[in-house]
Amino acid sequence: MPMVHNCNYDKTVLLGRLRSISWRLDQYQKDADTANHPLCKELYKDLEKDLDAYSKKLESAICGLAKEDKYTFCDEC
Repeated sequence: MPMVHNCNYDKTVLLGRLRSISWRLDQYQKDADTANHPLCKELYKDLEKDLDAYSKKLESAICGLAKEDKYTFCDEC
């Protein structure tokens, strides 16, 4: 997939990917719980917590730019 050299586009794609991984970690926690692997479950919880924090930062950055009407995918705008 070609990347647009645009910070706003990159933030949007990254946010989607982080949320997708975070969702999968929730499923992995359930698997670890079923398999009785508490350390794996704790690791997945920590990863999910960190990814959620970074997702919130990206979302805040995107929303802040949108409020200022500076959120575009065109470098020439």
